[in-house]
Amino acid sequence: MSTTTATANPANMLGLDYRALAQGFSYRKPILDAHTHVGTPRAAKLYCEVADLYGITQTWTMTGLDSARRLFPDYGHRIHFICVPDYLKRDTAGTFTTQWLRDIEHFRNDLGSRIIKFWAAPRGRDFAEMSPDPADADAMRLDSPIRKQGMKLAYDLGYRTFMTHVGDPDTWFQTAYADAARYGTKADQFKPLEAALEQYRDVTWIGAHMGGWPEDLDWLQAFMDRHPNYVVDTSACKWQVRELSKHPQRFRAFCEANPGRVLFGSDIVADERMNNSIGFDLFASRYWALRTLLETAYDGPSPIVDPDLHKIDPSVPADSTAQLRGAKLSNDTLVQMYGQAAQRVFEAG
Repeated sequence: MSTTTATANPANMLGLDYRALAQGFSYRKPILDAHTHVGTPRAAKLYCEVADLYGITQTWTMTGLDSARRLFPDYGHRIHFICVPDYLKRDTAGTFTTQWLRDIEHFRNDLGSRIIKFWAAPRGRDFAEMSPDPADADAMRLDSPIRKQGMKLAYDLGYRTFMTHVGDPDTWFQTAYADAARYGTKADQFKPLEAALEQYRDVTWIGAHMGGWPEDLDWLQAFMDRHPNYVVDTSACKWQVRELSKHPQRFRAFCEANPGRVLFGSDIVADERMNNSIGFDLFASRYWALRTLLETAYDGPSPIVDPDLHKIDPSVPADSTAQLRGAKLSNDTLVQMYGQAAQRVFEAG
């Protein structure tokens, strides 16, 4: 493993030379990243530099409409926009209601958006309540009236791919979401999703972050068996590395049992909050870790600090990293995951 003597940072605790390591992967076909958050032109330039190193030729991203419009002229050929509310304007009344409905049309008509995301994580309850508009209080619920109105509008406009995020890590339900009276149980999060999947059976639904339950792939398999219009992506790198590395053989079997239903995604966040040096390692670490998880039999420490380890066990140092155990997926599985499956979903949208 190639390393450098550079000072470690939370995205590179092992001092890896991510530029050199990018050349070591044997898979050489183009890769589509189905889940990112590229927010500004400056960040997009650095992101694309890293993406080029790691073979990522197409990206689906989530950013507010104003930011998407700034990115579109220079990056619209390789970065495709998933319709989302503008979370940077969460303090503006109507961001998740009236303005969001208008944004759905603009994403579709002005930017050619084919995918719309309905974010419904438990912490959305806290997020929406910060809005000055009382109507926003339940707007993040997947079964809220405004969400149902947005789904119908998107469907009528021709969207045929809906993305959702309903589940969060088990570790969060042990800590941040311990108040089940407020947040519900983890299983509770999926009840509105099941209803939506039944209502929109001719829509492909993407379950972000391995459907929100990489900890229990048997549960996830049963859910997918009930809903053939549901696919998942591998985004949320720290979470996936931590949990899928606990059962890499089961993960490999899951991917093989669901050809075309597991998409590659990173969840990279590229915006003005990062500087170039940290940003490069931040982006590259996610691609190195995920490709190592998927393509190799590596068994060693992840280079990325995982704060959940300390939250669950305060005796664990705050800068600890998870163990990374590769699943070494077959080439046929990788071809599906890295490109063919996502392209079919995109073309259907």
